[in-house]
Amino acid sequence: MSKLFSLEGKGLKLTSADDIEPHIQALKENNDVEEVRFLGNTLGIEACEALAKVLETKKTLKVCAHSIHHRAHD
Repeated sequence: MSKLFSLEGKGLKLTSADDIEPHIQALKENNDVEEVRFLGNTLGIEACEALAKVLETKKTLKVCAHSIHHRAHD
């Protein structure tokens, strides 16, 4: 599998865990990922929490470029 997972520049606006799920499925399945990029997206608290749970399982992760815009309200 690729050592890079990227949603960079997609302009996604993901609020809930359900919103982010289809976008991070490939990340969940990649046990060799070393770098993830989320630049240029907007995530709500629930989406961030779901993403954090996945990132916690990535033992080979070295770089996380995020600059995520947090959305407190829709």
